[in-house]
Amino acid sequence: MSGSPLVSVITPAYNRAPFLKETIESVISQDYPNVQYIVLDDGSTDNTREILQQYAGRIRWESHTNLGETKTVNKGFSMAGGEIVGVVNSDDPLLPRAISAAVDVLGARPDIAVVYPDWDMIDAEGQKIEHIQTHEYDYLNMLRWHHCIPGPGTFFRKWVVDRLAGRDTQFRYVADFDFWLRAGLLGQFLRVPQTLATFRWHADGASSKEQGTVMAEEHIRLVRKIFSMNNLLAHPAKAVKREAFGSAYYIAAVTLGTSSPDLQKTYFRKALALSPIKYLFEYRPRLLNLIAPELFGPRTLSALKKLDAFFPLPRPS
Repeated sequence: MSGSPLVSVITPAYNRAPFLKETIESVISQDYPNVQYIVLDDGSTDNTREILQQYAGRIRWESHTNLGETKTVNKGFSMAGGEIVGVVNSDDPLLPRAISAAVDVLGARPDIAVVYPDWDMIDAEGQKIEHIQTHEYDYLNMLRWHHCIPGPGTFFRKWVVDRLAGRDTQFRYVADFDFWLRAGLLGQFLRVPQTLATFRWHADGASSKEQGTVMAEEHIRLVRKIFSMNNLLAHPAKAVKREAFGSAYYIAAVTLGTSSPDLQKTYFRKALALSPIKYLFEYRPRLLNLIAPELFGPRTLSALKKLDAFFPLPRPS
């Protein structure tokens, strides 16, 4: 890369006007000198357009009829001219030096395709709720845990987008996770051990019951897709296939919440059947904290509690 390669930042925006200005300011105030900032209004019905008009000449923005986040991000990818790309959600402002830190690492390490930092969870007022120290990257762990290791503040080389053809539009809620699972088969990821981004938790961002059902199904369909890919046939990931599916069913059950008890029961049972050692031992405290007697029946719940008495595990804090 050149000394100061162009970095393209993409922000999809849909009815997040209360938070959008803070996010825009967090990007345009970065200390890195060569940024193309693209903000795409995905058919918002609030005053998003009025906010964007205030930044005419400072950012590139467009408004279109509602496409959904996945297609909007892909549109941003097609507009991006930078060697390095990042997606910053409209309610998740960056912290200082987020871009320059990513460029420094990618410039020094040509073998690295994706970099991601630690981050802070914030509330609607921008107050820190919790600090998140991200995991050191391991593709097999991301797959077997069904845990998306790269989070807010992630930057990656443009060739990753080009080779993957962007995000998969069959997914509405897990398209970013799908993107990272596919990208992990192309190049190395690296954690930047600095707090450089935020993730905002607020009421408008919570999933509805209908969304929970769709999201749960997408988690399972995502794992099916990944293990059907040709370039995974000879990959070490084959060894964690059962655990990966078990984790997906577990996450799907948690995602459902109380919206569909019968389906939640089915998903928990499938997780237990696919990874019995994991859920009877390593994850048993979580399982006992989550399930109600009617999910497995009193006899199964009693057996789990007896196992807990004979093989006690530390309870999660």
